[in-house]
Amino acid sequence: MHKSGSTIALNAGDYQAKIVTVGAGIASLTHRGRHMVIPHHPEEMPLAHLGKVLIPWPNRISGGTYHHDGKALQPAINDRTGNTAIHGLLAWVNWQIVEQSAISVTLAAFLPPSYGYPFMLSCEVTYQLNEETGLSARILTHNIGDVAAPYGAGVHPYLTCNLHSVDECELQLPTNEQFDVKTSTLTTIKALDFLTRRTIAATGIDHTFRVLKSTTPWQVTLAHPELRVWLRSTQPWLQIYSGEKLERKGLAVEPMSCPPDAFNSGIDVVQLKPGEAHQLWFAIGGE
Repeated sequence: MHKSGSTIALNAGDYQAKIVTVGAGIASLTHRGRHMVIPHHPEEMPLAHLGKVLIPWPNRISGGTYHHDGKALQPAINDRTGNTAIHGLLAWVNWQIVEQSAISVTLAAFLPPSYGYPFMLSCEVTYQLNEETGLSARILTHNIGDVAAPYGAGVHPYLTCNLHSVDECELQLPTNEQFDVKTSTLTTIKALDFLTRRTIAATGIDHTFRVLKSTTPWQVTLAHPELRVWLRSTQPWLQIYSGEKLERKGLAVEPMSCPPDAFNSGIDVVQLKPGEAHQLWFAIGGE
């Protein structure tokens, strides 16, 4: 046991991954020895929510307050700079290993009711490594309480082309529609239009994008002459961050079921009824 709980090593062909139980996080993912996500030593507490699962909301709740059924609820503010409650309640909880093999692991966590989130959830994450397609993950959450629960999910990997600066990398996004959290409107900023793959250079990105939800996965691609990495998902929202907190060695690519501050705006918040489940799928691979 260490600061990230326990470590599970997965191996499939030229792919290797390390999963940690704290936050059900991805500590590393390599292909032929080249890093595809910014890694962290499992023995250390990682910066910037590296690889963590974000439940029961991704991104943030502004002011640490939201309303549900006419009641004001106040989860703890854990981002004092922004005065927000960020990234849910399970990113720093030690999940339990349910099942594991050489290529897969399933982790589970129980989220009990609290004053800021008085709902009861059972959560499960399964990671699987494939020698041809890379790492895939399924985040499955059940409402095991007796009332409907507001719910959102996300994940926080940082794609990297073997730790080369993102300034040197090309980026392609599946959308150019950015979401303005303050006005809950969509806009298009030319400097952030990466529908056509192009070099990031010095562009700073910390924006939410809307993706049209479909059963066909969308793809984000980060490319360098040494390595091309992609993330695929089917979620309707996507947060992109150019990693200034991590010396721009990678790009946060966060598929989300709802946008920032969704518990206040109501946009795409899942009202998870007792007995119902929600699933988020994503995959990371490359060549």
